[in-house]
Amino acid sequence: MNFTFEFPVDEDDAKDVKNYYEEKGTKRIDGILAKKRDQWVNIPIHVAICGNSGTGKSSFINVIRGVKPEDRNGAVLNTGQTTIEPIPYPHPAKHYLKFWDLPQLNSRAFTKDLYLKNINVNRYDYFLIFGKEEFTEDDFWIAEQLLGLNKIVYFVLTHADITVSGALEHATKSKRDPRQIQIKALTAMRDRALKGIKSAKIKTNYVYLITTSDVRKFDFPKLAERMIADLTERKWEAMALTLNIHAHGVIQQKRRALQKRVWIIALLSGLADHVSHIYGLSFRVDLEPVIAEVQEYRRQFGLDDASIWKTARSLDTTVESLKRASAFKTNYSQLADGGLLNQYKTLSVYDVATGINSSFSPILGGLISGGGNASGKTSGPCFGSTYYVLNRLLDMMETDALRLIDYVKYMMSEV
Repeated sequence: MNFTFEFPVDEDDAKDVKNYYEEKGTKRIDGILAKKRDQWVNIPIHVAICGNSGTGKSSFINVIRGVKPEDRNGAVLNTGQTTIEPIPYPHPAKHYLKFWDLPQLNSRAFTKDLYLKNINVNRYDYFLIFGKEEFTEDDFWIAEQLLGLNKIVYFVLTHADITVSGALEHATKSKRDPRQIQIKALTAMRDRALKGIKSAKIKTNYVYLITTSDVRKFDFPKLAERMIADLTERKWEAMALTLNIHAHGVIQQKRRALQKRVWIIALLSGLADHVSHIYGLSFRVDLEPVIAEVQEYRRQFGLDDASIWKTARSLDTTVESLKRASAFKTNYSQLADGGLLNQYKTLSVYDVATGINSSFSPILGGLISGGGNASGKTSGPCFGSTYYVLNRLLDMMETDALRLIDYVKYMMSEV
């Protein structure tokens, strides 16, 4: 059996690990590897949310972080009061990702001559300008200033669901396809917004139409994908692994980010202090970091028990029916000790482990080839085998996640 793998690896990370090994051997190297694996959590990302009161900013900040307004860290929904200073709302799972609710233009100290200075404009990675049904002159002024500073700006219209509901209500006696009515209503909504933007001489070619009542609908998935793709190298990985939005592009970005750390887990599986010999394998392996990693894949792809149950409940079906209808490839018994061992034993890892090791040898040197320091301990054949197994599991779970998204979309009859 012949398999072809990409070998994504951050060269600086690999160099750091290799140098550590050559200087100090494997003593405490598992801590270095774990730090490299988890460094995305500490990468700062700042997202600015602009717009008038009542445009859905607080609802967006809550839903994209997966919290409720009544939660301790929830953004208070519109009470008729205007934000008077930039308010940060950290993501509960990644405190270095902050969504900032910015004050309305011309509110107190945030007049045009002081606005950019007082919001600390250079703090943010990009800006989302929110409107309800249209954008205002103040929105256009802010966008013009930001684009003049080469900042990334997205125009977002909320309440797309209300627009569609209104169109459907007016067409109750019509025999037209409801899907066509929805498309027409959304197209008209977007065209009106783009016309206003163009009249203000602002350069943009897209307006995101969303509803905060369901992140699976309308342009919310596209917006999430864009928020990942527009970030720099380290930051896009952090955003991809933080956002819990189930859409094709987001899942594919998650796959990319997760695959970039497979080499780290493959090293951990062979270099940890408690590697053990397992009957049927010709090498020693520590399954603990491998099991932890595949469980993280489940969580990232929305395939963990809690996520599957929540999805099944939203469709008024059972978990088993959902798995069967989505044609899942992954057998979850594969992800525990015995199942993982069978992956090592039966998936022809011996046909590919040597080739994987050879491909990584120029990057990692003695860590997998057997030379480079006096300790004599290396990851050896365990590295290539674990790398192979994790990639196969990533393939299966990504496929399951994408199939689940398609099935949910079909059941919801979403455009």
